[in-house]
Amino acid sequence: MTATYVLIFVLLFHIILFRKMIFRWNAFGIFFIATCIFSIVGIMMFPFMKLYAMRTFMTFKLEMITDQDVFRTQMLAVGGVLIVLYAYVFGLLLMYKRVECIDHFKIESPIKNNLSKVNFYFILIFISCFLLIYLLIKRNILISGFFDGLIGRKPEALLISRRGITSNYLYVVITYNLLPFLTIVGLFLMMKKKTLASRLLFIGLFSVSFLLILLLFQKRPLILFLLSLFLSAFVFKKYINIREKRVRTAKEKKKLRRRTMIIGASLFSILLLLYYSATTYKFDNIFEGVWKLTEVVLTRVFGRLSIPAFCYVHYFPAVDDHYALTNIGMFSKIFRFELYPDSKVLYEYFTRNNKEGSLAINSVLDFYGAFGYTGFIIGNTIMGLLLSALDAFLNRLEKNNINIIFIVFCFVFAYYLSQASLARSLLGYGFFFFMIAWLFLQKNFRIKFRP
Repeated sequence: MTATYVLIFVLLFHIILFRKMIFRWNAFGIFFIATCIFSIVGIMMFPFMKLYAMRTFMTFKLEMITDQDVFRTQMLAVGGVLIVLYAYVFGLLLMYKRVECIDHFKIESPIKNNLSKVNFYFILIFISCFLLIYLLIKRNILISGFFDGLIGRKPEALLISRRGITSNYLYVVITYNLLPFLTIVGLFLMMKKKTLASRLLFIGLFSVSFLLILLLFQKRPLILFLLSLFLSAFVFKKYINIREKRVRTAKEKKKLRRRTMIIGASLFSILLLLYYSATTYKFDNIFEGVWKLTEVVLTRVFGRLSIPAFCYVHYFPAVDDHYALTNIGMFSKIFRFELYPDSKVLYEYFTRNNKEGSLAINSVLDFYGAFGYTGFIIGNTIMGLLLSALDAFLNRLEKNNINIIFIVFCFVFAYYLSQASLARSLLGYGFFFFMIAWLFLQKNFRIKFRP
């Protein structure tokens, strides 16, 4: 317990010390905050709530986790994010000769338009044709997943539909990455032009994106899409036409707080509904249902990534050797070695069920699972330097519509670093495809930088 208190103090000390850098609109800040919320909070609270965790996650053999495993996991989690933090600071010092507190949404002139409309409509037509054909072929899987899975609340039907609909890689890329990007482009056009055609275009893109992401039968992509949309709308509304700065009145501040609370409550309600559809819980009344589903949501938020962290630290290298790069599917195909499905191997080792599944791990602890302590230090140092380079590059971009949308999706990439390995965040979760969409939609394929 003493070590836990010391590590909490060390982490909070660094958060306070670097607060002006962390709590800004930059990629590192998103990564740091998301990692703390979704992993480190649960890891640090585990010693105080071990019995509750064992009862809540009873399908896992958490009794195998020793006090030594807990201590090592806490040291790795806190130490890892601090290595990333100091590497990020070092990278900024190299580039700026000082610790720059980067804020990508600190915009001083109206947002410019650098959209290639020809490329935008070309990719829309291509995606529309592909989706019409693909969804027609997969219509039975979609219908079964929606009515039997979501409406009928059968988790098995949801799992079967998810595997069936995501069997095509191009469909996954379009739904996860390209459609959300294009929808926010449509949002900008609607807010800029305010014509009937631009409104219909955005409504159509939003409806299709929302429905298809919902039919992935996963919660996280839908919430991320809506958050990206709200963030983009906030930035566009504030900076499409910059007005003279003035102090908000008490009434305006109250209205802004009310709007923020409504958005937060709406997203939380969507989470509750999605968890309700994906479970077989039965409730006597609505209050019992809301209370139980809220508990489910909170335990998943703070436990979904923290519990696997202990499993990884327990398993490697005591049970099996560190997996290095053998868990990356693309590398296994290129270099023809056997793929090591670490997340599935860990799930099978710790689960009491016979069902298939996997355990997620964040990028910080993935370096330990892959390479051990040495690779853990080197990997997190490299990640901190990469984040500093990314933020420095984004900071140089001209504040036009396509660049700002790309920045929003760089935040999505930074979030995924708190949920998956660096390799999976770059490829599987879309940073590469965000970058392709960003380059393709630039007018004359020309990236514009600030003077």
